[in-house]
Amino acid sequence: MKIYVENKVLEFINDKKEIDNILLQIEKEVKNSSKILGSMIIDDCEIFNDYYNYFLDNIRSIEKVVVKSLTYKELVNETLSTTLDYLKRTTILIEGLANNFYKSPDRKAWNDLNDLLEGISWIISTFSSIDNDLNLKDIINNYENWNLYSKDVISLSNVLPNFEEALSNQDNVTIADILSYEIQPLFIQMSEKLSKIVSTEESNHDLN
Repeated sequence: MKIYVENKVLEFINDKKEIDNILLQIEKEVKNSSKILGSMIIDDCEIFNDYYNYFLDNIRSIEKVVVKSLTYKELVNETLSTTLDYLKRTTILIEGLANNFYKSPDRKAWNDLNDLLEGISWIISTFSSIDNDLNLKDIINNYENWNLYSKDVISLSNVLPNFEEALSNQDNVTIADILSYEIQPLFIQMSEKLSKIVSTEESNHDLN
């Protein structure tokens, strides 16, 4: 198989014993370029994690691996764009979810609510990782809007204790109220602020 990484082409035999060495060499090349591994396109299938098991399952047939690496700034911009897409997509779904809990939530509604909580946890986690970076001002150009966005994320995290209490009590009306009057408005506000941040980062990237 051929591995295309950082303007180099590495060749390996298709053997399970080589997988550790393959991944080690990829990591080495990416690290030497001061970048972060973003994904691998393995025979036209893009993989974002669990590379070892994918290689293990497909080692005999793999012919070509293209390694996509990112600078940290590019990774942050990609994360923010993904967050924005999620906020826009989910804002509409929250209304329907709230309506289900005002009535009688079925298993799908509970599953959707669980997915939403995982999404909120991901938003807070990725925000914290970026916000705690010592070089934040060099990474985020639209710093004023980032501070406004951060206030909304903090407000979102402050909603969670009451939300979790309503969940533990299976208080469906309170769950629906929090979805309608707290979480959905925050998603809308966060989406608006993040749109300005993402558009600024994309404009600066185009200029470079």
